Amino acid sequence: AVVSTQSTGVFWILLSNFTYGTGIALNNIAAGNFHFHNLSHSGAVCNAYNSSVVGASEGDWGVWTNNTVPIYLVLLLFPLCCLKSATILSKFNSLGVVCIAMAVLFVLTKAFLWGVNITLTDATSIHYVAPAVVDFNKLTGTLTLSFFIHNAVVALVRNNRNAKNNKRDVTIAFVMVALTYGLVGLVFILTFPLAKDCISNVDSQLLFDNISLNDLMVFVAKIFQIFQLITVYPTVNFVLRSQLFLGIFKDPFCSYKHVIVFNILTILVCVLISIFYPRVGTVIRYVGSVAGLAYVFFFPCFVYLLHCYKNNKLTWYSAVGHGVIILLGLLNLATQPVTFSDH
Repeated sequence: AVVSTQSTGVFWILLSNFTYGTGIALNNIAAGNFHFHNLSHSGAVCNAYNSSVVGASEGDWGVWTNNTVPIYLVLLLFPLCCLKSATILSKFNSLGVVCIAMAVLFVLTKAFLWGVNITLTDATSIHYVAPAVVDFNKLTGTLTLSFFIHNAVVALVRNNRNAKNNKRDVTIAFVMVALTYGLVGLVFILTFPLAKDCISNVDSQLLFDNISLNDLMVFVAKIFQIFQLITVYPTVNFVLRSQLFLGIFKDPFCSYKHVIVFNILTILVCVLISIFYPRVGTVIRYVGSVAGLAYVFFFPCFVYLLHCYKNNKLTWYSAVGHGVIILLGLLNLATQPVTFSDH
């Protein structure tokens, strides 16, 4: 439950970042400071939140800062998280396809304006990307959280009218998500016109923060993402609440008192993460490696081996094989703080 709560913190970080940036852009529009950028770089920057941007104040507690926006969101999301059923939210989640399409269109448009800006051979170029790096441990930490968090899909499709199609539908969904993430990430790294280090050195570790706040497309894209996340977070919160309550109280809802206490605790964790450590990539891979060790590597193997042992079917090669899988999960967790390469 603790790991699941931390994973929902990622959604709060994303929503806080997009809301914060949109607020700054609206302030710039009102002040007459919103202007189109030089098309030579088409809005590409190393960090959208810098001192040259009007209204971009980080690290303080003013009216509209990256520290206060996560608190404001409580007023909007807390009532939604108290809903007894996620039916209404799941209907709005279908609009997420439009939001994703907007994000893909945004990246493809930028790629067209930028052109290809990458070299695999000239190490002195700002566009240099090493052909291969050994820091795959960061990717495996991220992937294990992706696998873990998507188990929420099982809870959402459990009561579908045609349950026999669930396996097919979930498979299609996973493939489409993988293609979308892969396309956006690959195209962006191939075409980003500034130093590639700028992409990873943004404090929030978010792709949108490598585009100027005065960019009209990123402004529209963030608004779409805000609407999507307003429905996604309560839905994920509902799944987490239902699974926890069902396991403890045998009732997915119990009472509003239980729900309110649960929401206070989970949202408090999310707000604290968003304020004090809003680095999406790092949170994802650390939480993912912990969740993956438990739910992907350890418990499935342990339960299977225990079942075989009780039925006198346990063999040495099965024990060794599943032990290796658990060991991989431990290595995945242990290597997250380690950086093997400078690239």
